[in-house]
Amino acid sequence: MVFQIEQQPFDDLRDLILDVPAFDVSSHQKALKRQAKIALPSGELGKLAELAVWLSAWQGQCPPKINKPQIVVFASSHGVAERGVSAYGIDETKSKIEALTSGKGAVNQIAGTVGCGLKIVELAPELPTPDITNGAALSEKDCAATFAFGMEAVSENPDLVGVGVVGAGATTSAATVSLALYGGTASFWAQSGSAIQKPDLVVAKSKAIDAALIHHRGKLEDPLQVMRRLGGRDIAAVAGAIIAARYQKIPVVLDGFVAAASAAILHSIEPSCIDHCIAGAVTFRDSHRALLDRIGKKPVLDLGRGWGDGFGAALTVSILKAAAACHTGIGKGQF
Repeated sequence: MVFQIEQQPFDDLRDLILDVPAFDVSSHQKALKRQAKIALPSGELGKLAELAVWLSAWQGQCPPKINKPQIVVFASSHGVAERGVSAYGIDETKSKIEALTSGKGAVNQIAGTVGCGLKIVELAPELPTPDITNGAALSEKDCAATFAFGMEAVSENPDLVGVGVVGAGATTSAATVSLALYGGTASFWAQSGSAIQKPDLVVAKSKAIDAALIHHRGKLEDPLQVMRRLGGRDIAAVAGAIIAARYQKIPVVLDGFVAAASAAILHSIEPSCIDHCIAGAVTFRDSHRALLDRIGKKPVLDLGRGWGDGFGAALTVSILKAAAACHTGIGKGQF
């Protein structure tokens, strides 16, 4: 998908978000009829039945098929990390990227096990975005360009895509976005990422979140301004990937707190524009659970995982494959 940035880049983004196509009604109805025939007694397949129907509706085909799933992990870094809000910084981000690109990350193992492709998209992690406590993370033009770059990341015709994020300061940025969109307290939304393991980091993170909201006060009514002022390259790119997938009839699995924050920005503009998304695995942080609740998503898995690096999305692929297989292969009344 090619996206051209015009003189008013946010107008283009808003139009893309507001004009997303609806699900395929015919495939949805066929899937419901198919499920009614095989799920006897009613409800026997539980969540698997719901997922199969969801897949059919958004892929535009019945039965649903998952032959080419892909996990896309966006890697970036945030200047706010220099304020002592994270247990790891840019060097650790580089190490994480090296582990993923060399096949040694946790997500690599799961993706390989479930037959899922893995794509690492580096968003200049060696160049942190400006500190959001005293400036905007991105200009409007750069934000729109990064959104467009995220759209292009979904370009290899997958039939299912999972999105995750790695990077220093990412959850602080996502927490600030969450507070701007939904209110509450900085200390609550700070319960995300590596900082939660160390009380002093949570305090520093809360202070940074509050400082960012004060600095940008009066300029956050538009969710796109929230994205470019408080987000970063990763949050903008994930939002772009989500929208690109919608236009290409590709269901999306959200992995982690940062990806959920990207979806929340889109949801704040048009709630239905993330109906093609599900939450893969919830982390053990209350802030992540609260954010998923705000955007109307119930996680498929709850494994006590702390990261949103695509690991949970890859595991969710196995569940979705099982749902599609049951929907396709089970005979009437056969369990």
